[in-house]
Amino acid sequence: MKISEYQRGYQDAARQLITWLHEEAATMNDPHARRLLDGAAFLLGVKSNSPEVKRAVEIRGLHGSPKTS
Repeated sequence: MKISEYQRGYQDAARQLITWLHEEAATMNDPHARRLLDGAAFLLGVKSNSPEVKRAVEIRGLHGSPKTS
């Protein structure tokens, strides 16, 4: 199944944000701050891969697409 450009953009943005959070965590001296950012990245990954969010992104990606009847 081919995904729309919108879905691809959403996935790429989520992946970049998760990577950025992990990279920022690696620069922290405070272990609590590292855990906080790593936890946020993990939860963002879980949330962005949930079936509900994937379906919502799929629906939003249909806006502006040519209708097929």
